[in-house]
Amino acid sequence: MRLIYLDESARDDEYYFFGALIVDAQSIQAVEAGLNGITGLLARNVEGFDRSTELHAVDIFHGRRPWADVPIGWRVKACDLVSKVIARSGARFIFRGMNVAAQRARYGRRSFPPHLLTLAHTLEEVDRHLAMETGGKIGLAVADEHHSAPGARRSMRDFKIERVPGYTKGPLTHIVDTIYFGPSVDSRLLQAADLATFFMNRFYTITENDPRSEKAIRKIVQRIRSVTVDEHVWHP
Repeated sequence: MRLIYLDESARDDEYYFFGALIVDAQSIQAVEAGLNGITGLLARNVEGFDRSTELHAVDIFHGRRPWADVPIGWRVKACDLVSKVIARSGARFIFRGMNVAAQRARYGRRSFPPHLLTLAHTLEEVDRHLAMETGGKIGLAVADEHHSAPGARRSMRDFKIERVPGYTKGPLTHIVDTIYFGPSVDSRLLQAADLATFFMNRFYTITENDPRSEKAIRKIVQRIRSVTVDEHVWHP
């Protein structure tokens, strides 16, 4: 049995991405303990920092909300350490994306919703990866709370019954039940998926002006790629 932690990430109205962190019992424990250790380290070194704080990549990167008073050096270190935990955990990562602007230009009103299309491609690749594991494995999907949750659940149901033209090549056979949605603030695993997806998004879509930022992001992405089993961005 594997758990699949899903996170989505957009770049304005130009790109849409999904990341899937695939974990077994040991890697779940490794990620959870590792991320708790990171926030514990910050709590000991940054005055007023709460060790229960969510490791939300966009807030850490831009120094927002609970990260507003955390010095940039510690924010960079937190992201770097999370990527190290992921790389050492035994987890596997799948990253899928699409060029929304190119899809819109090519298909116009016939375009599938980017969110559902990218989700379909991600789940299909996760399903293929589970099938390839020794003896075949089944997986259960977990995602951050989102306004599109009902649509995602309906789509998951359809993806499991049969091939959906334009979405999947065949029915999903190794992802069971439905997609469960929960608050990322209470899940270190969803936070790990969020950070991995955020930095892969940024690596693909942003040219860094600061060499220090470029170096730090490249290092983080390199670690995430060390456990990535599929990485593809579709350009229609």
